[in-house]
Amino acid sequence: MVKILHERNIMKISDLNNSITPSGTMAISNKARLLKQQGKPVIGFGAGEPDFPTPSYVIKDVQTAAEDPINHKYSPVAGLDILKDEIVRTSKLYSGFNVQNENVLVSNGGKHAILTTFMSILNPGDEVLIPSPYWTTYPEAVKISGGNPVIVDTSFEDEFKINTEQLDGLKTDKTKILVWVSPSNPTGVVYSKDEAEAIYEWAFQNDVWILSDELYEHLVYDGNTSPSPAQYDAQLRNTIVINGVAKAYSMTGWRVGWIIANTEVINMAKKIQSHATSNVSNLSQIAAYSALKNGLTETEIMKESFNRRRLFAFQEFSNIPNVKTIKPNGAFYLFPDISYYCDGKIINNVNNSIDFCNWLLDEYYIAFVPGEVFGKNGFLRCSYALSDGNLQEGLGRLTKAIKDLQ
Repeated sequence: MVKILHERNIMKISDLNNSITPSGTMAISNKARLLKQQGKPVIGFGAGEPDFPTPSYVIKDVQTAAEDPINHKYSPVAGLDILKDEIVRTSKLYSGFNVQNENVLVSNGGKHAILTTFMSILNPGDEVLIPSPYWTTYPEAVKISGGNPVIVDTSFEDEFKINTEQLDGLKTDKTKILVWVSPSNPTGVVYSKDEAEAIYEWAFQNDVWILSDELYEHLVYDGNTSPSPAQYDAQLRNTIVINGVAKAYSMTGWRVGWIIANTEVINMAKKIQSHATSNVSNLSQIAAYSALKNGLTETEIMKESFNRRRLFAFQEFSNIPNVKTIKPNGAFYLFPDISYYCDGKIINNVNNSIDFCNWLLDEYYIAFVPGEVFGKNGFLRCSYALSDGNLQEGLGRLTKAIKDLQ
């Protein structure tokens, strides 16, 4: 007979529990969702996803594919050949570099691709340079993979851009990867060609991997997107590219991303994915294939709306007293400096940007993501990937909130 246990300590879980945190962007979204369920008129600026539906031709192709029993079965871990071949084609067409089918692994979204990449490259104690402000998943994925995130701090005055002098000062014999993302989440900043080339040259000379997150490459409004480091590293010796259909094709829920790397990295990533998830959903892969093969027409339509909202949001923030904002050139975010209102003197019990964002949500039902989530106190991230009406109403409430303090 099994003896029932009483008054025993709960069995311990992984020590990772003490070092990693849940997604901060999801936290604010969940709080906003609860308030909405209570009937509050919440407007959310937190979501990092387009507010447009997935293109109709994608839906039609998936509906047809769902009727074919071959798509009801397991498929290759690295992805369907038709999708991988399309990734090869569009990488050349849009991103300007040549790869082969064997250089591609299809993953369950960009997050999965990034985590799998870190697990494929890092040994315990290896260091990863991550520019701040950063997307929330980067440092957590490094820690999950046994590495140590090393934050490269940036300033508003430098448009949140890193430079090689900073990298020289932080590099050690443990430095293994530099995270690179341009256009940036959360700032929307885009590096120029010259700026990007200087960073790439530093990485190549110091034998440091570049993990280049290129999910926002098609969402640039002024000037050109940064060139991919893969353009300068034909053998993919130092370069790993992360991309996907989530942002440019409004397909966040389909969960399709990919890794482009040399065959040694891809073969390691295949081993990991074979035990983690096996293949990505066949129907989602067919959806991604449909999106890529049909070009960027729908993306350009979305960009027109995003650009209009970008200009409107930038102007609104620029008119708010004591708030500083860099005009973003890419993605669909602004990252204004609201530190003036986070010193505990202007608003009672508001001592940081977390407090400030909670105050805005509790009092005015507008949801922004605090800068701490991205490694920067005194800032907030505003996504303008929401309807024109909600954007105007929500930023109108923000303006009123600040005026009420005057």
